[in-house]
Amino acid sequence: MEFDQVVWLLDQRFDFLLPWFEKEYNIPRKDILFVGSYHGNTRKNLKTITVKNSSDGHVSYLEPEDINKLYADKITADKKTLVVAFSGAYLPSVKNVTSFIATGNIATDINNKWWQYEFFCQIGIKTPKTWRTENHSQLLEMAQMLFEQHESLLIKKAELAGGYKMKTVSSVEDVRDYCEMQKENFLNCELLISKYIPHKQSFSGMGIISRDGKTIWCGATEQVLYNGFAYEGLIWPPYIDDKGLRDIKDIMLKVGKRLSECGYYGYFNVDFIQGTDGMYAVEINARFCFSTIFYACCCGKKFWKTVQGEEVIEVQIDKRLILGKIKAQEGKRYSKLTDKSNILEWFNSGIGGFRSYFVGTDEPECYDYGSFIGLFGEFLPKNTNREDALRLFWDGCLQQYR
Repeated sequence: MEFDQVVWLLDQRFDFLLPWFEKEYNIPRKDILFVGSYHGNTRKNLKTITVKNSSDGHVSYLEPEDINKLYADKITADKKTLVVAFSGAYLPSVKNVTSFIATGNIATDINNKWWQYEFFCQIGIKTPKTWRTENHSQLLEMAQMLFEQHESLLIKKAELAGGYKMKTVSSVEDVRDYCEMQKENFLNCELLISKYIPHKQSFSGMGIISRDGKTIWCGATEQVLYNGFAYEGLIWPPYIDDKGLRDIKDIMLKVGKRLSECGYYGYFNVDFIQGTDGMYAVEINARFCFSTIFYACCCGKKFWKTVQGEEVIEVQIDKRLILGKIKAQEGKRYSKLTDKSNILEWFNSGIGGFRSYFVGTDEPECYDYGSFIGLFGEFLPKNTNREDALRLFWDGCLQQYR
């Protein structure tokens, strides 16, 4: 299939996929519009719209739905267009436009965390008890009542990026402090408060729903979290027994079947936590996400066909991978950072070890802390125990940050 143009509504974490995308669909670079929240080295010759704070040149951190809202008007029916976006949420369903992920109200609803809570309850999947509030005033009232029954609670946004502005609280005072730290436009949006489930491990099940409704199981990774919920990377294969992995797979297939009945197609994952009384489904990411990068690397150049459900590549290795984010230091200028790895060779030919930056422009660039500027990865012996793997992961994070 040929297209007049392709519109990428992504940030730079997917830059390394672009050469294979061009080859697969035979789309010249002059027809690619690449929208992102900060620079990436693969974009050098693309028509690029970069979103930044004009006052100081710092990166503006944008959630996927923010990018979609800003550039949805670039997607029109007058050209045969292929859209590649983190999520279909807030993107219009337009004739003559093809997307790898379902767009329109379907995608917007499915990525809402309150919709997901009701969805899990309806299909009988264990999930933390959750309540919805319309603003911070209702949140305070609800928390005061819930602390009579629960020792700790979790607050999060209902919109697409569930991990954004998430916090564990143990008292009404904690909730007040949390509210005082947030911006006004955030405080007047829908907020969710959940029972906190103590846990030591978190997992992500990965799947694809093809356009004909078939759900394909892709595997699972263990999530490496900071302070219990901030996602910083993954370990693969996960430290989990066969029964736990079967539980995740069964839930993924059940979720995929029901999502397809709602009209969703494309890549998705489900986040889990291992409580003392079993596995809890926490949220659905009906979008491209960090595990998509991992899966793309495993599948190599066949990634795009796999995303569409045409084939699945089973990957078996005798090592254990730790894959983490490289984050910028506050206010530091990054100039001419180059690829320090064989990531593209790994992507092309299969599993390999790597360390990589995905940024590097001709001009200095100033980043706010938290900007995701690249990846680091390392393979360990498969029999490495979990404590050692986690220690090596955090050592890797500190090394890259310094």
